[in-house]
Amino acid sequence: MESKVGILLASHGQYCLGAKDSLEMIIGPCDHLLCVSITPQMNNEEARQQMKRAYESLHQQCDEVLIFTDLLCGTPNNVAVRLMMDEEDITVLTGYNLAILVELVNRRNTTAMKVCELIEDSKEILASSLRIMNKRGEM
Repeated sequence: MESKVGILLASHGQYCLGAKDSLEMIIGPCDHLLCVSITPQMNNEEARQQMKRAYESLHQQCDEVLIFTDLLCGTPNNVAVRLMMDEEDITVLTGYNLAILVELVNRRNTTAMKVCELIEDSKEILASSLRIMNKRGEM
């Protein structure tokens, strides 16, 4: 049985909002996808509360929640990891781009483990792209 996976994009500034906007321009509206934009005016507690509210909203409708953060050890990532330590149904992944999000949303009714496998597979795609560019002398 497949599970319903909620997606929470978190970033410094509006990166997550832009990623969601671009994603929806390509594939249409995305259910169970929320954003948490951490601004310079927020303190850590405000960031934590905003992420907790977004998680709770997704948790009501989804079996698992994937939190994608923009940078390892940045505030969005640190807040997400702390939240993951308190909740059993959260997986935190650092680094995302539009290609990964399109693929993920197209395969979203799966488990967090399968999503991690998808991201692992994307490393091969990136490596292949780099080899192609290198062969053409573009690097």
